[in-house]
Amino acid sequence: DVLVGGGTVDKRQLVDDVRKALYASKICSYAQGMNLLRAKSTEKAWNLNLGELARIWKGGCIIRAIFLDRIKKAYDRNPQLPSLLVDPEFAREMVERQAAWRRVVNLAINAGISTPGMNTSLAYFDTYRRARLPANLV
Repeated sequence: DVLVGGGTVDKRQLVDDVRKALYASKICSYAQGMNLLRAKSTEKAWNLNLGELARIWKGGCIIRAIFLDRIKKAYDRNPQLPSLLVDPEFAREMVERQAAWRRVVNLAINAGISTPGMNTSLAYFDTYRRARLPANLV
């Protein structure tokens, strides 16, 4: 067990939860980026192929993540995919990791540990999956 924020947490569970939370945050980050690219492409009539962008990045830039292969496949399956978050494979992974992600964010907040990327990714995920939010009042 590990002492965190005045309580103890099973070390193995914590490590597993952090891995799941980081992966879910990464999916959200890529989803946000691809959504921004799609929006600008629509606005400027660039006609970007998001799957092709993922392939190009994998081969020739700093990102070069194997994860980009999965993004390309998602857009190959559905070129009009509104978000990676609704691709069946990514959506399943998000559902599987959601509880761990929330535990890690909650634990970090309670311990006073800043995790801005993870927190904002979770907020984005929650915003994306809700039909109605308090912001709708504005």
